[in-house]
Amino acid sequence: MIRRVPLVLVLGAAAALSLTGCGAHDSTGQISVTVSSNAADRPYEVKVFASTGKLSEHQRVFPGETADFAGVPLGDVTVRAGDLCPAKATVSDDDVTRVTLSTTGC
Repeated sequence: MIRRVPLVLVLGAAAALSLTGCGAHDSTGQISVTVSSNAADRPYEVKVFASTGKLSEHQRVFPGETADFAGVPLGDVTVRAGDLCPAKATVSDDDVTRVTLSTTGC
């Protein structure tokens, strides 16, 4: 019985914090990356890098297609894919950030 008291207190505190809005906040957002249809006809490894330079997400995308990434750190990111022009964007938790990678405009 004595061992259950701390568990009950911890569960009660966690419930109180989540009900009052003091729970954990998800500090990630979403980005949607389109590879331009004018790119070479092969798949590209699209990579999303956080502002720290750390790779956040990656996925293979064909020209003319779009990849959706979730769990991307909030703030400035850089999106790269092979020889396509890199793009910079700012990810927020309010809306999905959209980026298009192309072969022109670097």
